[in-house]
Amino acid sequence: MLLAMAARKSQTRRFLGMLRRTAKSSPAGRTPTEENAIWVAHERALGSTREAAEGAQRITSNVVKQRGALDMLGDRATALAARAQDLGAGFARITDAFERLGLVALNTGLEGARLGESAGKALLLVSDEVRAHALRGSDTARELSLTMAEVGSEISKLHGQIEQSREASTDAAQEAARVSGATAEVDRALVELGERVRKTTGSDPETARAVADASDHAKALVAALGSMSGKVPRSLLLAALRPVLDPLARLLAEDDEAADEESDG
Repeated sequence: MLLAMAARKSQTRRFLGMLRRTAKSSPAGRTPTEENAIWVAHERALGSTREAAEGAQRITSNVVKQRGALDMLGDRATALAARAQDLGAGFARITDAFERLGLVALNTGLEGARLGESAGKALLLVSDEVRAHALRGSDTARELSLTMAEVGSEISKLHGQIEQSREASTDAAQEAARVSGATAEVDRALVELGERVRKTTGSDPETARAVADASDHAKALVAALGSMSGKVPRSLLLAALRPVLDPLARLLAEDDEAADEESDG
């Protein structure tokens, strides 16, 4: 409880001290509005820097996820390329088998022709039918082999593009790491700058904002009093302002007493 009261008194004295400095400052000095603007700009810069750091961390996390997906896709592309190569080799063997079957059918036809029309007619018919099927099968297997070669080529191109994407993701991760490091440096510099401003001005963002608001209200009060000068009786004006001026006078008196005690001590 005592610590809280002491903290409130310290804050009140700091606030009043800033008000006194504001009232005594020269026209060329720093106004409360300008001092508050410094703190507002500092807080905005600090907030933007921390948002940038969080964004860099999100980019890094997303890049890591994308890199994992690219690795899986690359592995599948490699497996598909190997499978396409195996299928191409299999179709080549099938083509060779059909060609051999065609040769067997041709030899059968030659044997049927040697036996003559009566004995070899059946062999000639079978030979022609087998050769026709073997030719169609060989052509089909050859077309499938060419198609698989094209598929394998496309898969190889896809694998190359995946590798390029991997490199790009690595570059993005490195760049995000550099941005994260740079924003961390800027954050530390801004925090240090805030401490220096606090030591130099003896203020903090909350106090500077309160002083700026009080200064604006005081200017408005002075303007209002100027507009009423000579129009409102002095006694009536003082009666209206007394609820505001009496607490302020007590605060100023307490601050003067505390300052005198410190100087005596």
